[in-house]
Amino acid sequence: MRFLLAALLALAGPSAAHAAPPAPDWAGYQAIVWQPGTAARDAGLKALGFTAGAVIADRTGTEPAGTERRVAPLAAAGLRWYLENTATDFYSPYHRWFADHPVTWRFDAIRLLHQAAPSDPAGFIRMPSLSDPVWLERVRRRLATQVRLYGPRRPLFYDLADEAGIADLAAFWDFDLSADSLAGFRLWLRTQYRDIAALNREWGTDFVTWKQVRPMLTDAALRQKDDNFAAWSDFKAWMDVAFSRAVRAGTAAVHAADPSALAGIEGTQTPGWGGYDYTQLAGAVDVMESYNGGHSIEIARAFNPTLVVLTTSFGQGAEEARNIWRALLLGSRGLIVWDEGGLVAPDGTPGPRGRFFAPLLRELHGAAAARLMAATPVTGPVAILVSPPSFRVNWLLERRADGIAWEKRDSETEGGHDTADRWALSRAVELLTGLGVRPLFVSPASLAGGALRRAGTRLLMLPQSIALSDAEAAAIRDFVAGGGAVLADGEAGLFDGHGRRRASPVLAGLPLLHPDVPATAPLEAMAALLRQAGIVPRFTLTRADGHLAPDVEVRAWRSGKATILALLASGAAETVSLTLQHPAELRDLRRGGAAVHADGLRVSLPADGPVLLEVTAGE
Repeated sequence: MRFLLAALLALAGPSAAHAAPPAPDWAGYQAIVWQPGTAARDAGLKALGFTAGAVIADRTGTEPAGTERRVAPLAAAGLRWYLENTATDFYSPYHRWFADHPVTWRFDAIRLLHQAAPSDPAGFIRMPSLSDPVWLERVRRRLATQVRLYGPRRPLFYDLADEAGIADLAAFWDFDLSADSLAGFRLWLRTQYRDIAALNREWGTDFVTWKQVRPMLTDAALRQKDDNFAAWSDFKAWMDVAFSRAVRAGTAAVHAADPSALAGIEGTQTPGWGGYDYTQLAGAVDVMESYNGGHSIEIARAFNPTLVVLTTSFGQGAEEARNIWRALLLGSRGLIVWDEGGLVAPDGTPGPRGRFFAPLLRELHGAAAARLMAATPVTGPVAILVSPPSFRVNWLLERRADGIAWEKRDSETEGGHDTADRWALSRAVELLTGLGVRPLFVSPASLAGGALRRAGTRLLMLPQSIALSDAEAAAIRDFVAGGGAVLADGEAGLFDGHGRRRASPVLAGLPLLHPDVPATAPLEAMAALLRQAGIVPRFTLTRADGHLAPDVEVRAWRSGKATILALLASGAAETVSLTLQHPAELRDLRRGGAAVHADGLRVSLPADGPVLLEVTAGE
């Protein structure tokens, strides 16, 4: 009953900052194979450098002996394991495996229902509701049982669900009109508006009591003539809140059963729809397996620096190795490998893919990677606003402009399509990374709360940030008054933070930089914008023709008295010139060898991973 009461109270109040422990205990780099196998196969995987496997959870709680049988071969080989899909039926009901149906059959059914009867609310009732206290309690009990049974074996983490979402992954759907969801929505609205009169003023409605409040759905929002989308945007915001709170409740249940245990979700999606508001979701778990669309790893770790990130591998070769290394540079601490038989033979001898992984895993378990994982990322004086309200409003305006039926857009469409702000954010990150500047990501709440001042930011980037609250606008004006520069593309703050169109942009009259980044020499253009803000990178990478080297990612970490630089080519091998502001001792951490004292270096970048340079300032 205590959990049930806590869950109901959580629906009414703001979310806790983090459900995760302050410093998850995650040892080294974990290389995990998803598919189960024989004892000989597991021994072969261990010899290749793999460290763990996946064990599917018994969600009924009636067959712990079956789970023990699946754990035994891994344990015998000296491999660890994690418990997979403990509550997929709750967190992923519209995208999960069925023996006799496609994984999306339930989502396909509600789309057909809406197509046949657009006004029928049944197409917008999530089953189960993320706000259903009975289901929240059911999940809590299940997780408590799993942790009690398997905690003594110290699994790496407890996976709440694979490819979870409000509906189907990143699909945009008007969930959830269930009674529990609407009750939670109305309680949450009271944290956003002083009273019902304030809500009516913002929404343009005339509700007399909170019990009468109902959201605007997408069909109606697309028909809005006055561009007041607040009743629609608030509901979409609420569903992101409901999703993150439900995930946080699962994590809290794991922690309650074992404070040292870790909880996670897998298959996380591009920032945007389906519950993937990382300003909230990142702090709801300890572990995420991420597909890293839309820079999700960088964004999630910005909002939860203790987050353990895993990535997924399906292939082999130079491009796959580069992707695995790149994920490590972004903060990944492990890999889940999908194996269809190429890693090892049934007798444990290496297969073609196993021979690819063996030297790669030796490096990922080695001294250079360990040094990198223990180092502190160097964040430059540039901040980028991650604005979920802008995501929503931009999405709606684009759907209204293209005229394509929104309900026909599936999760693949939504996950792979860049709205104007998604594209602008990604472009900004890519150009900054090419100049060796790691941006600070800020949320609307942290911006309004003074994050720029605390971080010593000099430049704030607003990538198509079309929706800004009054508090965000006030913080931006204070930032400019204190000498900060703001770069904005598009009409920043044309809508307020709830999605209601303003009479004029809220930053009107403020001196803003506007990006003019041509297709040719884009790095030079971004470097010029940084100089306008008083920012000069501490090193440059150039090609033989003297121009800045495009398509090379540059990241920096502090490691004791040294700086570690990672230089990663985006494709084919190439040679670039590194120039430092001051001479330093330079040493190649991957290849070894003696250090050289210089203010520059010709660097050969391989196609399959980064060059890692230790840079120690000269005396």
